[in-house]
Amino acid sequence: MGAQNQKKERIFNRVPAFAGEDAGAFAGRNGAELRVYKNVQRADAETCLKTLYAAGFTPLQVREANGNLFAALQKDTLRVNLFFAPCDGELRVTACENEQTPRLTPTACEGPAGTVFYAFENDQTLIDCGMCLLVQCPDHSFFVVDSGHYFQPNDNDRLYRFMRERTPAGKKVTVCGWLITHAHTDHVCKLMDYLRYNTGDTVIEGFYQNLLPPDYAVWDGNYEEADVAAKLCAMLSAYPAPVYTLHTGMRFYVRNLAFDVLSTHEDLHPAYIEDYNDSSAVVMLEAEGSRVFIPGDAAVQAGTKMEARWGESLKCDVVQIAHHGHTGLSARCYGLLGADTAIFPVTRIMFEQELPRKEANRRAIEIASQYFITGDGAVCVPLPYRKETVTKLPDETLEDFAKIRRLWKYDYTDAYKAYIYETFLKNGGDPAKLQLPTRPEGWIEPK
Repeated sequence: MGAQNQKKERIFNRVPAFAGEDAGAFAGRNGAELRVYKNVQRADAETCLKTLYAAGFTPLQVREANGNLFAALQKDTLRVNLFFAPCDGELRVTACENEQTPRLTPTACEGPAGTVFYAFENDQTLIDCGMCLLVQCPDHSFFVVDSGHYFQPNDNDRLYRFMRERTPAGKKVTVCGWLITHAHTDHVCKLMDYLRYNTGDTVIEGFYQNLLPPDYAVWDGNYEEADVAAKLCAMLSAYPAPVYTLHTGMRFYVRNLAFDVLSTHEDLHPAYIEDYNDSSAVVMLEAEGSRVFIPGDAAVQAGTKMEARWGESLKCDVVQIAHHGHTGLSARCYGLLGADTAIFPVTRIMFEQELPRKEANRRAIEIASQYFITGDGAVCVPLPYRKETVTKLPDETLEDFAKIRRLWKYDYTDAYKAYIYETFLKNGGDPAKLQLPTRPEGWIEPK
């Protein structure tokens, strides 16, 4: 028996046996283990929960949502999470020593600021991917989601400046939580740079995640992404703030914000996760009576599970379009979400290229009364949500067409370059404030 299996046995030997067909175990990060039981009925799941109580486990949270049952329990240093979904007859049980559990009861937050959801404009001068979202709470603190790509070299500074400008003078920038949906480079690299260069004037109170372990097969051949994920996890371990683990079905609280965890990679095992994007931690944010759906880059496998498990309970006011509007959630999923405002975290160029090919994007726009592209400027959504209060900040970034051609071999007609430049100006862009000098036909480096 290998060392990993021995560790698994040590953990699950401390957890009572469960009825149901054992479909296998999966090893997670930090010694965590997941077991999946198939052909389980609701009565079996309730019996499992009672068995845990009888074995001395104390409930931290027990809740039902859309017929799904979730429970978080503890006994000494052992954390156990149980999730039962009747639509697939599966019971999923995780166990881990000393796992950091987020706050599972509501908390008040008072202060002079309102609650505002922001979809940040990443610097897409050189690359069209990247996503960063923020929520500012009444006490001026920020809950941040993801960050940006390493080809957005200034975005850690731009993100710091964004929060600094909205924080009272004499007070440090406070990040009350930082959610990492998944460890792709365009979502985590600027967080890593923020931890390196911007924490002198920033307090980060905690990180929220459920990342795939480093040896998961999805990394095969993609060594850059695997290396970045390993470095990220090492940085989080070294940073003096808790790293909380999220589980599907959990409802956690930060300041006046409530988050329902709707999907993690744990939902897909023992099936092979074909697309790493499907490991995204998906949450529904609730604040001030409004709901914002944040799927990160969730794709087909995760989306299919969410549609079956959550159905019409997915209804929300604002939706972040998954995977920047590339291959992601289905048209049916956006129909269930029914969001009035749709936000695409992508450039206008990529948005316009994808729209004719992606039925899901068109469906989200058809349902919504308005949509925004973050490449046109950061989007501000005051909560509680009202359509007429949503605004867009001036455009801050513009593609460098010459460098993009050298880097990625993308080329555009002079007419299209001029259109993008004119759109930048119409969106309040100021060429004099750009990081790189720009002309309508693209910046040409001096010889």
